[in-house]
Amino acid sequence: MVKSRKLVSLALCLTLTATVFTGCGKKGAQKGSTDNVADYDHIYREDKFTLSEEADVSELNRIGAYKDRVYVYGQSYGSDDENGEFKFLSFKEDGTDVKQFSVSAKASSENETIYFNQAICDGDGNFYMVKNVYNYGEDEDNYDDYYLEKYSPEGEQLWQSQITDTDITGDGIYIIEGRGVLTYGGSKIGLFSEEDGKLIKDYDTGVEYLQQLVPKDNNVLIYTWDDDAYKLQEFSLDDGKVGKDIEFPGSFGNYSYCLQGTNSDLLLLARDGIYTYNYGDSDVTYCCSYIDSDINSDMVEGAVQLSDTEFLLLLMDEEDYTYKLTKVVKVPAEEAKSQEIITLACYWMDSTVRNAIVDFNKSNPKYRISVTDYSLYDTDNDYGAGVTKLNTDIVAGNVPDIVLASTELPMEAYAAKDIFMDLDPLIEADSEFTPDDYLQNVFDSFRRDGKLYSLVPAFSVYTIAVATSAVGGKTSWTMKEMKQIADSKGIEYKDMFGFGYTRNNIMSMAVYLNASSYINWDKHECYFDSDEFKEFLTFMKEFPEDYDYSNYEDTSDYWRKGKALAELEYLGDFDSYKDVLRGTFGEDVTMIGFPTNDSAEGSSGSAIIPTNEICISASTDKKEGCWEFLKSFFNDEYQQKYVDYGYFPVKRSTFEKMADDAMKPETWINEEGVEETYTPTMYVGGTEVEVTPLTQAERDYIVGFIEGVTEHVVYDEEIFNIISEEAAAYFNGQKSVDDVAGIIQSRINIYVNENS
Repeated sequence: MVKSRKLVSLALCLTLTATVFTGCGKKGAQKGSTDNVADYDHIYREDKFTLSEEADVSELNRIGAYKDRVYVYGQSYGSDDENGEFKFLSFKEDGTDVKQFSVSAKASSENETIYFNQAICDGDGNFYMVKNVYNYGEDEDNYDDYYLEKYSPEGEQLWQSQITDTDITGDGIYIIEGRGVLTYGGSKIGLFSEEDGKLIKDYDTGVEYLQQLVPKDNNVLIYTWDDDAYKLQEFSLDDGKVGKDIEFPGSFGNYSYCLQGTNSDLLLLARDGIYTYNYGDSDVTYCCSYIDSDINSDMVEGAVQLSDTEFLLLLMDEEDYTYKLTKVVKVPAEEAKSQEIITLACYWMDSTVRNAIVDFNKSNPKYRISVTDYSLYDTDNDYGAGVTKLNTDIVAGNVPDIVLASTELPMEAYAAKDIFMDLDPLIEADSEFTPDDYLQNVFDSFRRDGKLYSLVPAFSVYTIAVATSAVGGKTSWTMKEMKQIADSKGIEYKDMFGFGYTRNNIMSMAVYLNASSYINWDKHECYFDSDEFKEFLTFMKEFPEDYDYSNYEDTSDYWRKGKALAELEYLGDFDSYKDVLRGTFGEDVTMIGFPTNDSAEGSSGSAIIPTNEICISASTDKKEGCWEFLKSFFNDEYQQKYVDYGYFPVKRSTFEKMADDAMKPETWINEEGVEETYTPTMYVGGTEVEVTPLTQAERDYIVGFIEGVTEHVVYDEEIFNIISEEAAAYFNGQKSVDDVAGIIQSRINIYVNENS
């Protein structure tokens, strides 16, 4: 068996999600309102829930409720029909009056594939479904037909209405009581009769694209992008006109699900938990915290509210990806206080940390982690509001017990103020945690003033690769040396790293990889008036402000053809290194890093990117519990999870095994359940290239390189903004490079001294 592996160019970007919530239970206050105190008011626990008759929900991945009826549906691929069948289930909120049926999804011809978009159930158990029939036309003239269909509780089709001619794609479906069934898509809304499916009225909202639509009384609210901003607006089903803008607390569009509520107007699901909202209220109401309730939010597919203290969740199993219904009931605050709460703050959280918190909370009888994710304070108008608020709270002394650091936080300034605990004494006092078992260069790269204020459980490496034949024995280079090599090979500077990099791309990369080359935080010094930095600015001027991608061509073989010299590399596993060796260059490579500044001490031009950087507050009174949680990331189970997610682990034994495995053929399990080996391939310039295992020498080189990286990525937005703002005058010909470098030196010198 041969698998293909694409050659993918690196794109490092900061993803800032935009959401703000307030916080049935708590109302009128932000969730965890950043007092960073124990929150016992949103904890739920699993309770027994049974249906009055047997029903299989393992393939049903969507849930909703209308009046007192819950409905679940999904598309099964397990039958003899090519596309399986659509399965529908509904029942009363107490689990009685179960109705279930299935509808074949078998296409009428081999040129069709059938999917469903959305469905909803009314109070009597009738289902309304939007069906998408994808037609494979001749000469790639493919098209979609959309149908709105109604089924009885027993599965009899009562009517079908083709909605393709209305240009409605059925992105959502609602019942507007007393008026009909509403569905929408693109810029169009259609209202159809519940009795026979006939179109009552179609509406063109005039907006470019409806992001979401929800009922409000007997009309609707539309959420759309307009005038460079997201807007929530009223839309009248009487005259078909857009009405006034609606003030909504936070960012409406950033809830993962927005459902018709049963005990409220809307049921809103977010990354951290469940909220409700009634039209006209000044705040949403925060009801259930997933983490506080030992629920992995990644596994939540949907929810309905059964009462003020009960929810029915549709959860996906982490092992086999089947679905189940789980009822959760609110735990009285007094009962919940049997455990001590450890507060944890972050600006966004990945699934590994979320899993670790859930596991810790389930297994630790004394402590429980409670989370405030500050990214939920971002808004559509201020994508940095959350990180600003987190920084403000920390500087003001409102520090949670544990903080997940991020590139947006001024960690150097925190270190100077001793806001976080030096972890070395905790490590030394723990006989179960042996430092030699871990990659010390990774730990040491995060030392500040000689103190270990944070631990990193896994990482990747950002660097630059170049053919060894081009640099000989060099392991680092200066800007002048890099340009000299490019000149000798006739490579244009703008194509130095391959096709498509703008000036801003390279400037960002330089801040990531090379900020420490021009700043010594310990000595409160910077070197932006050096000849090396001036040469860097001169080099930047060679890159275009924007790239014209209209004449794009396959550039994957630029390095082999001598049109590009170096490639930006994001190494999260050894497969990435194999791709560079076998594909990009087709010969031995040196991970040489970004050109360094001769004036700097120990800069390599390569940097460690932490998956997570975890700190403990210096003022916490729960040091023991915090350390127990932090060190759980370093056990064998979690270190292997990071490998599975595509990162280098810091545990030496796991890291070494990962490197050894890169020297072995890759395997797969065939249809008979037998393991077979295969050789992956990738395409370079249209030619298929085999990506064979590493040799011992290649394995030893890349392991040695990784263990030799002693710096971590530092993305300081303020530093980047200063350089970008002032350098623009040089790029536009308004000031000399000497003048601009002097201004940058002055401004950053002030910033460094203020924050050291």
